Amino acid sequence: MICPDCRFDNIAGADICESCGASLVVDAEFTNALERGIIGHPVDVLCPKKPVLVPPETPVRDVMELMLKHQTGSVLVQSAGELAGIFSERDVLNDVSRDVAQMDDAVEAHMTPSPETITKDDSIAYAMHAMDVGGYRHLPVVDSDGTPSGIISSRDIMRFLCVRYAQSRDAG
Repeated sequence: MICPDCRFDNIAGADICESCGASLVVDAEFTNALERGIIGHPVDVLCPKKPVLVPPETPVRDVMELMLKHQTGSVLVQSAGELAGIFSERDVLNDVSRDVAQMDDAVEAHMTPSPETITKDDSIAYAMHAMDVGGYRHLPVVDSDGTPSGIISSRDIMRFLCVRYAQSRDAG
Protein backbone atom coordinates (compact mmCIF):
# COMPACT_ATOMS: atom_id res chain seq x y z
CA MET A 1 0.00 0.00 0.00
CA ILE A 2 1.58 3.25 -1.17
CA CYS A 3 1.40 6.13 1.30
CA PRO A 4 -0.36 9.11 -0.31
CA ASP A 5 1.81 11.52 1.71
CA CYS A 6 5.37 10.21 1.28
CA ARG A 7 4.92 7.49 -1.40
CA PHE A 8 6.51 4.83 0.87
CA ASP A 9 5.55 1.28 -0.14
CA ASN A 10 3.99 -0.24 3.02
CA ILE A 11 2.87 -3.83 3.52
CA ALA A 12 -0.65 -4.53 2.31
CA GLY A 13 -3.25 -3.94 5.00
CA ALA A 14 -1.13 -1.49 7.01
CA ASP A 15 -3.14 1.19 8.80
CA ILE A 16 -0.27 3.63 9.35
CA CYS A 17 2.71 4.45 7.10
CA GLU A 18 5.92 2.97 8.48
CA SER A 19 7.92 5.88 7.06
CA CYS A 20 5.97 9.03 7.94
CA GLY A 21 3.25 7.80 10.33
CA ALA A 22 0.38 9.07 8.17
CA SER A 23 -2.92 7.22 8.24
CA LEU A 24 -3.42 4.87 5.32
CA VAL A 25 -7.11 4.47 6.10
CA VAL A 26 -9.44 6.54 3.94
CA ASP A 27 -13.05 6.24 5.08
CA ALA A 28 -14.45 6.89 1.62
CA GLU A 29 -12.77 3.72 0.33
CA PHE A 30 -14.81 1.54 2.68
CA THR A 31 -18.31 1.70 1.42
CA ASN A 32 -20.15 -0.84 3.53
CA ALA A 33 -20.67 -1.36 7.24
CA LEU A 34 -18.76 -4.64 7.28
CA GLU A 35 -15.63 -3.03 5.84
CA ARG A 36 -15.92 -0.05 8.18
CA GLY A 37 -16.31 -2.41 11.13
CA ILE A 38 -13.20 -4.40 10.30
CA ILE A 39 -11.09 -1.29 9.83
CA GLY A 40 -12.63 0.80 12.60
CA HIS A 41 -12.81 -1.67 15.47
CA PRO A 42 -9.80 -2.58 17.58
CA VAL A 43 -8.94 -6.15 18.53
CA ASP A 44 -10.14 -5.32 22.05
CA VAL A 45 -13.81 -5.60 20.92
CA LEU A 46 -13.17 -9.31 20.28
CA CYS A 47 -12.73 -9.72 24.07
CA PRO A 48 -9.40 -11.58 23.87
CA LYS A 49 -9.33 -14.59 26.16
CA LYS A 50 -6.93 -14.66 29.06
CA PRO A 51 -3.98 -16.74 27.81
CA VAL A 52 -2.91 -20.01 29.35
CA LEU A 53 0.78 -19.54 30.11
CA VAL A 54 3.35 -22.30 30.60
CA PRO A 55 7.12 -22.35 31.10
CA PRO A 56 9.23 -23.81 28.26
CA GLU A 57 10.18 -26.94 30.19
CA THR A 58 6.56 -28.07 30.66
CA PRO A 59 6.01 -31.53 29.14
CA VAL A 60 3.81 -31.58 26.04
CA ARG A 61 1.51 -34.07 27.80
CA ASP A 62 0.82 -31.53 30.58
CA VAL A 63 0.30 -28.72 28.06
CA MET A 64 -2.26 -30.82 26.19
CA GLU A 65 -4.09 -31.50 29.46
CA LEU A 66 -4.19 -27.74 30.13
CA MET A 67 -5.54 -27.10 26.64
CA LEU A 68 -8.35 -29.59 27.29
CA LYS A 69 -9.05 -28.22 30.77
CA HIS A 70 -9.25 -24.62 29.55
CA GLN A 71 -10.94 -25.55 26.26
CA THR A 72 -8.41 -23.61 24.22
CA GLY A 73 -6.62 -24.34 20.99
CA SER A 74 -3.32 -22.82 22.05
CA VAL A 75 -1.11 -21.92 24.99
CA LEU A 76 1.59 -19.30 25.26
CA VAL A 77 5.07 -20.29 26.36
CA GLN A 78 6.62 -17.72 28.65
CA SER A 79 10.23 -17.62 29.84
CA ALA A 80 11.53 -15.06 32.36
CA GLY A 81 8.38 -12.98 31.88
CA GLU A 82 8.87 -12.82 28.11
CA LEU A 83 6.74 -14.44 25.41
CA ALA A 84 8.94 -17.23 24.07
CA GLY A 85 6.48 -19.10 21.85
CA ILE A 86 3.05 -20.47 21.13
CA PHE A 87 1.96 -24.09 21.10
CA SER A 88 -1.30 -25.01 19.40
CA GLU A 89 -3.44 -27.95 18.38
CA ARG A 90 -1.77 -27.70 14.98
CA ASP A 91 1.58 -28.49 16.64
CA VAL A 92 0.00 -31.56 18.21
CA LEU A 93 -1.41 -32.78 14.89
CA ASN A 94 1.52 -31.94 12.63
CA ASP A 95 4.41 -32.71 14.96
CA VAL A 96 3.72 -34.56 18.20
CA SER A 97 1.19 -37.05 16.80
CA ARG A 98 3.87 -38.56 14.54
CA ASP A 99 5.58 -40.04 17.59
CA VAL A 100 3.63 -40.19 20.84
CA ALA A 101 6.90 -40.61 22.75
CA GLN A 102 7.34 -36.86 22.14
CA MET A 103 4.54 -36.18 24.62
CA ASP A 104 7.19 -36.27 27.34
CA ASP A 105 9.33 -33.66 25.53
CA ALA A 106 9.49 -30.09 26.78
CA VAL A 107 6.97 -27.90 24.97
CA GLU A 108 9.78 -25.62 23.77
CA ALA A 109 10.87 -28.41 21.40
CA HIS A 110 7.55 -28.24 19.56
CA MET A 111 6.33 -24.64 19.94
CA THR A 112 6.47 -21.88 17.36
CA PRO A 113 9.16 -19.56 18.74
CA SER A 114 8.83 -15.75 18.78
CA PRO A 115 5.25 -15.66 17.52
CA GLU A 116 3.69 -12.72 15.73
CA THR A 117 1.80 -10.54 18.22
CA ILE A 118 -0.78 -7.78 18.18
CA THR A 119 -2.01 -5.21 20.69
CA LYS A 120 -5.58 -4.64 21.83
CA ASP A 121 -5.55 -1.33 19.93
CA ASP A 122 -4.61 -2.85 16.55
CA SER A 123 -7.50 -3.01 14.10
CA ILE A 124 -9.30 -6.25 13.39
CA ALA A 125 -8.22 -5.76 9.78
CA TYR A 126 -4.59 -5.76 10.90
CA ALA A 127 -5.12 -8.96 12.91
CA MET A 128 -6.85 -10.62 9.95
CA HIS A 129 -3.98 -9.62 7.68
CA ALA A 130 -1.36 -10.97 10.09
CA MET A 131 -3.26 -14.26 10.39
CA ASP A 132 -3.65 -14.57 6.65
CA VAL A 133 -0.05 -13.77 5.75
CA GLY A 134 1.41 -15.94 8.52
CA GLY A 135 -1.09 -18.78 8.24
CA TYR A 136 -1.98 -18.44 11.93
CA ARG A 137 -5.23 -19.35 13.67
CA HIS A 138 -4.21 -17.81 17.01
CA LEU A 139 -2.52 -14.49 17.78
CA PRO A 140 -1.19 -13.44 21.18
CA VAL A 141 -2.29 -10.00 22.35
CA VAL A 142 0.46 -8.17 24.24
CA ASP A 143 0.58 -4.94 26.21
CA SER A 144 3.01 -2.08 25.57
CA ASP A 145 5.76 -3.99 27.42
CA GLY A 146 5.28 -7.10 25.28
CA THR A 147 3.68 -9.02 28.15
CA PRO A 148 0.92 -11.42 27.01
CA SER A 149 -2.49 -10.11 28.06
CA GLY A 150 -4.77 -12.15 25.83
CA ILE A 151 -5.16 -14.30 22.76
CA ILE A 152 -7.54 -14.19 19.82
CA SER A 153 -8.43 -16.89 17.37
CA SER A 154 -9.77 -16.94 13.84
CA ARG A 155 -13.04 -18.11 15.42
CA ASP A 156 -13.24 -14.84 17.41
CA ILE A 157 -12.91 -12.87 14.19
CA MET A 158 -15.46 -15.07 12.45
CA ARG A 159 -18.00 -14.38 15.22
CA PHE A 160 -17.41 -10.64 14.86
CA LEU A 161 -17.85 -10.84 11.09
CA CYS A 162 -21.07 -12.83 11.40
CA VAL A 163 -22.58 -10.29 13.79
CA ARG A 164 -21.47 -7.33 11.65
CA TYR A 165 -22.79 -8.99 8.49
CA ALA A 166 -26.17 -9.64 10.12
CA GLN A 167 -26.28 -6.01 11.30
CA SER A 168 -25.44 -4.71 7.84
CA ARG A 169 -28.19 -6.83 6.25
CA ASP A 170 -30.73 -5.67 8.84
CA ALA A 171 -29.81 -2.01 8.26
CA GLY A 172 -29.91 -2.30 4.48
